[in-house]
Amino acid sequence: VKQVANVAALPGIVGRSIALPDMHSGYGFSIGNVAAFDMDDPEAIVSPGGVGFDINCGVRLLRTNLHERDVAPIKEALTQSLFDHIPVGVGSQGIIPNSMNSLEEVLELGMDWSLREGYSWAEDKDHAEEYGRMLTADPSKVSARAKKRGLPQLGTLGAGNHYAEIQVVDEIYNERNARAMGIEFPGPVCVMIHSGSRGLGHQVASDALLEMEKAMDRDGIATNDKQLACARITSDE
Repeated sequence: VKQVANVAALPGIVGRSIALPDMHSGYGFSIGNVAAFDMDDPEAIVSPGGVGFDINCGVRLLRTNLHERDVAPIKEALTQSLFDHIPVGVGSQGIIPNSMNSLEEVLELGMDWSLREGYSWAEDKDHAEEYGRMLTADPSKVSARAKKRGLPQLGTLGAGNHYAEIQVVDEIYNERNARAMGIEFPGPVCVMIHSGSRGLGHQVASDALLEMEKAMDRDGIATNDKQLACARITSDE
């Protein structure tokens, strides 16, 4: 709650600092804390704390064609298979062949890279923000240290609250939304994946925070929490 209140005191915020029902503690902003800032307000700011230290962190739900009865007899074997095939935990390294050149392509092409390499389907792009690729992405803005940290981690799950879960739909609350996801009745097996950009994303945030702190000193910006280091939206930062 204190984090939500600190965000409410940021310069240039539009209206209120909003907390969603699943809010929990984060870096600067709470996870589930939403705030808007007016691009035309010269006092408005942008803060890396609004994204957090796991940039590109997100959740995906994959519906399978399996039913609970198909999976129940092999639950333990399936769980072990997940651990055998998905690199997980602090320091885990990926099994996707990677080089600095290919990492540059990942950062620039986004889902187009994974589509080209056979890690996704074309229709996946229809269910991703900006169709899985930001056309303005510029890998040259990412530090060498961030790239070095991310190089061996492509295709890993990570640690903390990241997970890959086999789940079963046991109740449908909104039939229209469920149908949009291909779920028409209780019982189908789904895979929910929560991951992010690992060491690369962490370093990108660390680099940005250093720049924000310099901007705050230069422009006389004060916040209630140093984790909300920020810069004016109109600044070079």
